[in-house]
Amino acid sequence: MYNGNLKNFFLAKTAHRIPKFVTLAISTSLLVAMVNIDASASAFGGRDSNSVRSDVVLTLASESSGSQFSGLVKRWSTITSISPTTPVATTVVSSGGGGSTGGGGSSGGGGSSTTTPPTTTTTQTPTTTTTSPPSSGPSSSVVSTGLITAGPSRSECLEPNIPGGDIGLSYLESAVSSFDNITNSTVTCLLAYLNGAPTWSDWTNPWVSTPGYGYTAWVAQAPQTRQLVLQVDLIPQSLSNVSNPLGWEQSCAAGNFNNYATELGQNLVAAGLQNTVIRLGAEMNGAWEADFVGNTTQEQNLWATCFANEVTGLRQATGENFLIDWNPNAFNQNIPYANFYPGNAYVNILGLDQYDVSGLSSGPVTFAQLVTEPDGLNTFEAFAAAQGKPMSFPEWGLSTSPGGDDPQYIDGIGSTVANNDFAFEAYFDAGSGSSMELGSSTPNSLVEFQKWFGNS
Repeated sequence: MYNGNLKNFFLAKTAHRIPKFVTLAISTSLLVAMVNIDASASAFGGRDSNSVRSDVVLTLASESSGSQFSGLVKRWSTITSISPTTPVATTVVSSGGGGSTGGGGSSGGGGSSTTTPPTTTTTQTPTTTTTSPPSSGPSSSVVSTGLITAGPSRSECLEPNIPGGDIGLSYLESAVSSFDNITNSTVTCLLAYLNGAPTWSDWTNPWVSTPGYGYTAWVAQAPQTRQLVLQVDLIPQSLSNVSNPLGWEQSCAAGNFNNYATELGQNLVAAGLQNTVIRLGAEMNGAWEADFVGNTTQEQNLWATCFANEVTGLRQATGENFLIDWNPNAFNQNIPYANFYPGNAYVNILGLDQYDVSGLSSGPVTFAQLVTEPDGLNTFEAFAAAQGKPMSFPEWGLSTSPGGDDPQYIDGIGSTVANNDFAFEAYFDAGSGSSMELGSSTPNSLVEFQKWFGNS
């Protein structure tokens, strides 16, 4: 059953930025026909001047083993513009109890949010605004080896393309080795996705911690230099209500989900993944995500408090050394970042997913045009600098259309990482749909990637 394209589909090897959106109805009908799948898809369709890149994570739960396959379907979605709202303080006190989500934790229906911040370490390095890449690369690789830090560690991460129909350590090793050889680089961290967990039980017991998938073994081979970067929704799929998230947001803001977060943290530590970077609620400003922040300031503030509470829960896991990455998507609804930022005490790294696709044009654009779009890299860099936090590119990569083999885009990303306070960058090399592998099909981009990220 887990062979060929199906396996790739559920292990994030499908198109990360394929033309979006395949409709929710089509996605759901296909998945139900295959197995019991929970899809966090939205019903946006079409492509116009307001189209943006987005992702939907689909999970296959195995009833017999309790394990999960997590994968991505990346689509185009048309986002209805909303008027920017005035940023307000994100320390929110919930007036309600458990809300209407039906998934409250064992802490009950308390009336206030968690207020004690966890201890975090931040490197206060000034961040400059990106305008255009230089004409030449650095004198040596900008990539450093070792674990990711909350500072300019500039680690090389990867979403690998795993060929064949099987899973396990040998396939991970083969994919990483292939990428390293082609790019003359050294990957020290891998992406994985925990989105779409059907229930809290699935959410707290992530598939990636199961030895059979090979991720824990890959990290264990070199725990001082290897780690995972995990995307984790704030909630399981059963609580999602994108059109009206107030129910689960109020319950979470009241602290009702903290115990679940602690259990997740404990399970990751037990699996040897205590150094994981957690992209909690990643791409939260996109309505394709189950834990979308919402369209109102109230919803966005509650989301921020929920994030803070779950970080507090994660920090209760004995032995954890997690780094928390607050990770929006570029080119979106222009929701002010301050509306859903949880506060510096709950964030180690600020990450932005920035692919080679414009949110304002269907044709090719320069890197300078990309970074100046609303909620693009320039805006995000300024926000990160104001917080005194390092940045990351948790997902970036080429798209078959409209850019294709685009060395100027690679130059722009490389320059940004080299000249700013970057903790890590993760190239999306899944190699299906609209995402492009670095290699023979991208000869010019490959040269630029080697120049910036290759071993000196």
